[in-house]
Amino acid sequence: MLEAITNRLIEIIDQKYAPDGTELDATTDFASLDFDSLVLVELAVILTREFSVGVNDQELAMSATIGGAAALIADRSITV
Repeated sequence: MLEAITNRLIEIIDQKYAPDGTELDATTDFASLDFDSLVLVELAVILTREFSVGVNDQELAMSATIGGAAALIADRSITV
């Protein structure tokens, strides 16, 4: 599940925020993408809708990387 969330998160960031040609993986940190607080707020809203879990900008900032954000989402996801 974590890998699927990571891959989807990479797709979202690649389509909406990453400059062309940017290589993204689980270790890519938000600071290297020049994400400011407004981008993190927008991304938090997108992720909350996409994965049906509550995530906020401060938590994304603390997670620091795509993989960290994916782990945060995975921890809050309910599997049945």
